[in-house]
Amino acid sequence: MNLRWFITALFLLFQLCLFSQVGSVRVVVLGGGSIDFIFNSIAKYKTGITYTNYSTVGITVNDNANPAYTWWELRVNADDANGDGVMNGTDPANSIPFSTIEMSTSIGAGCASCLEFFPGPPNLVLTNAEQVLVDGNQFLGADDIPPALAYTTDWISITYYCGTTVSLLGRAADYYSDDIVLTIYMGP
Repeated sequence: MNLRWFITALFLLFQLCLFSQVGSVRVVVLGGGSIDFIFNSIAKYKTGITYTNYSTVGITVNDNANPAYTWWELRVNADDANGDGVMNGTDPANSIPFSTIEMSTSIGAGCASCLEFFPGPPNLVLTNAEQVLVDGNQFLGADDIPPALAYTTDWISITYYCGTTVSLLGRAADYYSDDIVLTIYMGP
């Protein structure tokens, strides 16, 4: 008899765990998920390369009317898998700083509650530490998470700059690569 009560209590506990999600967030790269900066002229080395509104990112935030969730933000950082703080070339002796890459944002569609932290110069300078790229709270601290922010209608466009502020003149010609990580958070 006790075993039956224990199993019933355990079943109810599992049900509570399964249906206790009170909010959800999602970021989807809708376009521009991979980017190559090809410096094939002296002019590009001198001025850098800009890709305007290259990536389109869809945002889904749903707090399910839970007043505990009052903010959301989209953060970005360089992956820096080996932890050395630079982008490495195919030749291990070659490297360039993450700061050669900069980013700015614009509201692509919807997302009326989004506050752009970097709508243009000064741009966000890429590092291996997480930085806020977009703050979801237009009023900075007020609970203004809309009831149905969905990636199908609420987009943010990202513009990339390479070598525009930090010059690449004098750097070794090589193929440098790293991953840019976008992470979305929601919290109290």
